[in-house]
Amino acid sequence: MSKYWTLHVKDFAKIREASIEAAPLTLFVGDNNSGKSYLLSLLWGLTGGVNFSDRMSTVEQKSRIKLGEVQELLDSWKTRNDSEPAEGLNASAEFEKMWSFKPDEQSILVKGVNTFLATVKDDVINEIFNTDGICAESIRIDVPHWEDFKVGFRKQNGFVFPLVFPLAMGSHNQTGGFGFSRMSDMPNGIYDFPIDNTLGCISHYMNSALGKSIFIPAPRTGFLLTFKTLAQKSIRSTFSREPKSGDNLTSPQVSYLERLTSLRKDIDPEVISLSLRKILDFVEQSIISGKIDITDTPLPEIRYKPDGLTQTLPLYLSSGVVAEVAGFLSLLKFEQFERICIYEEPEMCLHPALQWKMARVLVKLVNAGFKVWASTHSDIIIQHINNMIKLSNYPDGEREQLQKERGYDEDDVISSDKVRMYQFDVASDHKTDVRLLESGINGFRIPTFGRVFREMQDEVWNLRHEVKEAKQ
Repeated sequence: MSKYWTLHVKDFAKIREASIEAAPLTLFVGDNNSGKSYLLSLLWGLTGGVNFSDRMSTVEQKSRIKLGEVQELLDSWKTRNDSEPAEGLNASAEFEKMWSFKPDEQSILVKGVNTFLATVKDDVINEIFNTDGICAESIRIDVPHWEDFKVGFRKQNGFVFPLVFPLAMGSHNQTGGFGFSRMSDMPNGIYDFPIDNTLGCISHYMNSALGKSIFIPAPRTGFLLTFKTLAQKSIRSTFSREPKSGDNLTSPQVSYLERLTSLRKDIDPEVISLSLRKILDFVEQSIISGKIDITDTPLPEIRYKPDGLTQTLPLYLSSGVVAEVAGFLSLLKFEQFERICIYEEPEMCLHPALQWKMARVLVKLVNAGFKVWASTHSDIIIQHINNMIKLSNYPDGEREQLQKERGYDEDDVISSDKVRMYQFDVASDHKTDVRLLESGINGFRIPTFGRVFREMQDEVWNLRHEVKEAKQ
């Protein structure tokens, strides 16, 4: 089994079948209109976009669901403690009293998750896409066994609380905050786990095992130039399914707009990690040549301050590259980011030289502990990642010398085991076939790009030959 969790879908929208490993850097390449955004949106829904707790009533109404094994597991945990937890244990003592999930215990939870997904998949897909016109025959996940996935108990004010560590693949943001009830004195990742509630247990296990994501959609310029015309509460009522207006956006797009309205200027820069500050500085210095800021107003406005100017500019007076990058940069800078970044076509509006730099940003994010799942049509982004994979294969001394010569830092280099690439090809029956691309010592070979380049090269050669003949 992969060391990363894997999503399996069958007959989902245009996609015939796909198995996607959620590697730290996962890239979708291939034909337009082939389903890349469908899969990215589904990944967003599974990683915090959809509140699975809201689906509990649906599951309870469908009595055919069988979750007895999960309940038996939870019951066994209640009696597993050697002794009752002491009152007021500190974080380190509580952590020491926790025990690791056994492989068979985690298998029971994964089986429960997939039973749960099979029951609610239609509702979940409808919520993600704000339509009932998209469906899937099956959706399921595989989760590898993590030895550091622990269970334990804590006691406070006479009550015993079950705990799980860690919030597995990191859904906390750069400040260490969590979307779950978390005791401030606990190690990052320990959170209350509803052991008496089978369906709640499954929901929280999914959140812990899969992580939490942010979605950055493709039509970014339009969103950035118009989101201020919508009040925060009106975004969802205007563009979601209810009331049905005919102008629906997908839930990932609505979530992006809502996050932009929630930016806050009063962020202490000291809470942002050094690695993240370096990435922010790199984007502002090397890609947009200026600073992104926001107004300190109830509905914040994103502003741009070009290098060499004292005043800030609204985005509609800024260049296309600034408008394209501003949303991503603002979410990263003003604490609306997550540990998983789902990014549609990060190369949009970027000159080839800036696409190269954006590829460096994606790798730097991964090396800072984030996950990046993206779709791309940029051969430049792919080639840079291949170059960094190739660089990682050099012996340490030689690699460090090459990094220095070419101006790369240690966080620019990435090994192939952290990267997965998938090609999407539309077949003659209009269904999409998704295949995992293999990586060699020189990185990934991308057939969808190579085919077009060969055709263009042939055309250049043929036209050159024909022009020579015409002149004779």
